[in-house]
Amino acid sequence: MNKLFIILALSIFSINSFAQDISGNWIGILEIQGTELDFGFNLVKNGDNYKTTMNVPKQGLINTKVEMTTFLDSALTISHPALKMEYQGRLNQLNEITGKISLAGNTFPMNIKKGKIEINRPQEPKTPFDYYSEDLTFLNEKAKITLSGTLTLPKEKGNFPVAIIISGSGPQNRDGEMFGHKPYLVIADFLTKNGVGVLRFDERGVGKSEGDFKTATIKDFSSDINSAINYLKNRDDINSSKIGLIGHSIGGIIAPKVASENTDVNYIVLLAGPGINGDKLMLSQKAALERIMGLNEMQIAQGQDLVKGAYDIIVNSDLDTTTLKDSLNSFYTNKYGNLLPKNQKNALVNQITGYEIVSLIKSKPIIYLSKVKCAVLALNGSKDFQVPAKENLGAIKKILEENGNNNAKTIELENLNHLFQECKTGALSEYSQIEQTISPAVLQLITDWIKEQTK
Repeated sequence: MNKLFIILALSIFSINSFAQDISGNWIGILEIQGTELDFGFNLVKNGDNYKTTMNVPKQGLINTKVEMTTFLDSALTISHPALKMEYQGRLNQLNEITGKISLAGNTFPMNIKKGKIEINRPQEPKTPFDYYSEDLTFLNEKAKITLSGTLTLPKEKGNFPVAIIISGSGPQNRDGEMFGHKPYLVIADFLTKNGVGVLRFDERGVGKSEGDFKTATIKDFSSDINSAINYLKNRDDINSSKIGLIGHSIGGIIAPKVASENTDVNYIVLLAGPGINGDKLMLSQKAALERIMGLNEMQIAQGQDLVKGAYDIIVNSDLDTTTLKDSLNSFYTNKYGNLLPKNQKNALVNQITGYEIVSLIKSKPIIYLSKVKCAVLALNGSKDFQVPAKENLGAIKKILEENGNNNAKTIELENLNHLFQECKTGALSEYSQIEQTISPAVLQLITDWIKEQTK
């Protein structure tokens, strides 16, 4: 009898102990409209609560931070109001959680069990590297913040040319993690193996870098790049006359801005860099995206009308954020009245009044490109809907020719998207589904061109 009691007691203790901690990776499959979506949750114990990140690769959600997680009496709730997602389930004795998931008000059954979504990224380099890699910090004296990054060099000792990678829009870490890919890590690895050093760093307020990303503009990010250049110039293992910039997307605005003002820049590579004004770029991007989504031209025109007036207000104003929001709210109220629901209006206004977005809408790349005297390589994919190739490359080529820059090359690359992946449509949904991080041909093209400039 005593032995049976001990066995039962141990069993209860085991179940209760397990129920107290559900840390780790959990996976589930949501079946919706004939499609299967893999959901992954990673739960990390944080005192009496949990911190959770979510992965839905087919939707481009990778390591997305969840706003709230609770686990009490075997009941789990994972909630992300901004995405209109909530998962509710209960842990059973089979070490599984049976439950349901709500998406935008629609509820579906979904059970989750221990496991991890494996994303194949064959180009992603793994340690140990066959080159020198150093984690470092440098100071932006003007902003009074310290930025953290990684410098890779072909060898520990030498005097090497170096490229600084400038991130695209949104808060980016040094690897440029997006859609399950690490494109800046892949670029750095390839260049360094071929004799060109690379400095990549966490943007301000991201990763280990200080500062506030939310209040930063193109001017602020340019200041960070100038600080990186000043740091590199003071290292003995860097050829200070061969420092260049590789700017992706909005980084393709920052690179010519810095190069037009700083003679220490030897060359710039623009990866999907804008050549037209920011407001026109945003309109072009919106139209291209909606065509991929299958909208007709009348619907696209209506979409253009929805935002163009707001962009005009932003371009022509120097209002502070609060006043600008008030101005845009009044604009939409006067234009649409009750036809535009208040929640949609507020969401739209909040989206287009972020500091980075406002500085992008107001940007005029032509001003910087007209002053760039260093070597320029501008690349765009033919299936890039975010920075459409023809109009942007055309604008870049035109202004550089008028500028008299004889060392400039613009190339449109067939069947590549905004991330320079080989793709079918260029749609955002493909980014995470494509195993390739960046086309090998692009990596080789960038490398060969930089080596030609720095030989």
